[in-house]
Amino acid sequence: MIVLTDEQAIVVNRLLTSILLNEAYRISDVEDALMWISPENRQILCPFDSLWSKNLAQEIVRLMNQQS
Repeated sequence: MIVLTDEQAIVVNRLLTSILLNEAYRISDVEDALMWISPENRQILCPFDSLWSKNLAQEIVRLMNQQS
């Protein structure tokens, strides 16, 4: 299980949403996210529960619908 701080989770959420929607994102966010989820950093914890995942999916769909 990968666990992140709230701030890290927000960055990852924003980054993944931007990538999925083909929007601009910061390379530094990609570098940070890769560092946070690397095997050496697995001790950083923030549960990705099903509600968070569902909310992320709903937000992505909402944003995609707005752009169409």
